[in-house]
Amino acid sequence: MASPFMLFPEPETVTLKRTCLAQMIISLAALTSTGVLLTKVVTVMNGLY
Repeated sequence: MASPFMLFPEPETVTLKRTCLAQMIISLAALTSTGVLLTKVVTVMNGLY
């Protein structure tokens, strides 16, 4: 049975989880856009030779 104290998490915990989730989403978006940009750069560089 779950502990009755865990029904309502502390506000700091909720804020921390939301902040971490937001940072993970932003990091994933940045990595994705960097990967797309690098593939475009490689394509352009191959076209120059």
